[in-house]
Amino acid sequence: MSSRHRGAQRNFFDGQFCEQQESSKNEKDPLFKKTKNRRLCHQQQTTQPCKHHYLQYFFASHRCTQDDEEIDCSSSANLHSIPRHLSSMVLQQIQSFALFLTIWSCVITRAVADRAMHNMQQSMKHVATRSSRTWHRETCFCLHKNPSILNKRILNFKSFTSTAENNNDTNTQQTKTFYQRINQPRHILAPMVAQSDLPFRLMCEQLYNVDLSYTQMIHAHNFAERGGDTFRRNHLDVYDESLVRNVLLGSADSNALIFTQSQRNALEGLSESDIEASRQRIISALQTKNNSLETTFEVKPCVVQIAAHDPDMAAKAAEMILERSNGQCLAIDLNLGCPQAIARKGRYGSFLHDETPQAAYDVLTKLRNTLPKEVGVTAKIRLPPTQADAQEGKLGHEFRFDNPVTIEERVRRLIDSGVDLITVHGRTRFENKVTVGPVSWEGVRAAAATAREYSGDVNFPVFANGGIEYFSDVQKCFDETLCSGVMSSESLLENPGIFDEQNIVNGRDTLERQLQYADIYLDYCTIFPPLPGSLGIKGGSYNVAKSHLFKILHRYLEEQPDLRTWLGNQECCTILQARALMCDLRSRYSTLDEEQLKMKTSWKDDSSWYRRHRQSNASAAENTEPVSLEERKKLAKLRIQALREQRLSRA
Repeated sequence: MSSRHRGAQRNFFDGQFCEQQESSKNEKDPLFKKTKNRRLCHQQQTTQPCKHHYLQYFFASHRCTQDDEEIDCSSSANLHSIPRHLSSMVLQQIQSFALFLTIWSCVITRAVADRAMHNMQQSMKHVATRSSRTWHRETCFCLHKNPSILNKRILNFKSFTSTAENNNDTNTQQTKTFYQRINQPRHILAPMVAQSDLPFRLMCEQLYNVDLSYTQMIHAHNFAERGGDTFRRNHLDVYDESLVRNVLLGSADSNALIFTQSQRNALEGLSESDIEASRQRIISALQTKNNSLETTFEVKPCVVQIAAHDPDMAAKAAEMILERSNGQCLAIDLNLGCPQAIARKGRYGSFLHDETPQAAYDVLTKLRNTLPKEVGVTAKIRLPPTQADAQEGKLGHEFRFDNPVTIEERVRRLIDSGVDLITVHGRTRFENKVTVGPVSWEGVRAAAATAREYSGDVNFPVFANGGIEYFSDVQKCFDETLCSGVMSSESLLENPGIFDEQNIVNGRDTLERQLQYADIYLDYCTIFPPLPGSLGIKGGSYNVAKSHLFKILHRYLEEQPDLRTWLGNQECCTILQARALMCDLRSRYSTLDEEQLKMKTSWKDDSSWYRRHRQSNASAAENTEPVSLEERKKLAKLRIQALREQRLSRA
């Protein structure tokens, strides 16, 4: 490029549409005299300025050629032939200048200007992936039809590129699906009332390979109603990430996350040295897990589950939850899977989905329309009851089919309601506790296939829940259901490391593993006493921890009934007392060798918390014939009479 062109170019990009020397207004534009239109327009042999003169100057000043042949920019046909390398050349050369022309202020219709500006922005941001020829053809078409666009304003290119770079991450984030934005979790901790507490979630996420956790279920009406401050304070334990991290590391006040008297009661008797010892044990465990002396850990955002049947109340509660969660709430999950009898009274869970499904879909639609797009809306459901279940006697003798549905129909309705993710428990609401049976992974697979086909997203996320007892079951579930993630509840309560492969070969390993789980959980409880939830204003915090200990140590407490009774006693109400019980339990097994441990019932698989109902259910199902309603009433009367006779005999 000649020095004459470089001088003109500098003035052009400084926003001055003239040479350094002033020119008469009556003269033709001196800028384009200097660009020698005659040379560029040699094919037409014309000395008239090109009507695209500013565009022409821009290309001329960059020696716009293709195969050593200059291009006539005054021809609309030739404008389509601007070389592909221009976009990268523009990025390389223009970034060294201060300003760049803009096309968004114009006298033509806004639609044309928006289209042109959109093309410019897309070229700047995606030059490596988008055909530059396509961009130039579209942009030059707009300029050819509306040359006055370029006569309006000069835009500071540094400002433009800075804005583009600042928005680049945001734009990329917006193009990702919800599942991609939450980092595609595969191992999920289920929502469990009074069990998905903060210390348990942190322990599982930081030490035992859990990718995503759900909070305990929160009643939307109780949370959103006026005067519900106590309920909100006792149930929602989602806090600012930096605050949780600083409390754990000891750089913030240890009382910063203690809000209730129940939490203080649980810590009664613990000294500052006891609390510091718990903190150091957690930090040591994190360093061992990460195989590093540096203390690095993540406080992961979570999904908050709510129970609701009223759309407006659900939306109000969800907005309040987001406001109080300090950006740590990834999604709001609607409970459509709870099979407990109390869910029928409260009109939520699987009863809502089975009996009034439209109400469930209305709630989900309202949530999706109310919440920000970056916040997900999800649903946890169960399989619908079928005629086959009824014939096998799984649904009770009083159940009647009014409007039978399939899992495929349910999934389609959920997607129509705007959900971003679906969790499917592979059982019906009638398969619960003493009536629990084998999980139907076929039903989960059908749900996943339907969701991906109907939504048009081959990666639409579907989580599978149910049937996970061992680490090997996790991969088996992935293979058989083709799910996106595996959610665990009961098995995770007894074995928080269910998602971590472990080499357990003898009774001593099993014992030490369970004792370690209990120890480290109590350490987390010492730093983050659980919220009491619905387990009592006075002792609720400790009751949450106690419930975890019952499950983690279930097989050993069954062999030590006195310790089990003491743990359940109301007088055992602090973490310090739970520590003493743990020491007693450990000492009772410390003197046993491997052969003696294997002789204990605790070594058998059937002694686990996960199987507490399953063996008895299997034998009962084989030996029990269906009983009519009248027969059940007679049996109940006989049992009541027998109890009366026993009380009279003792008196």
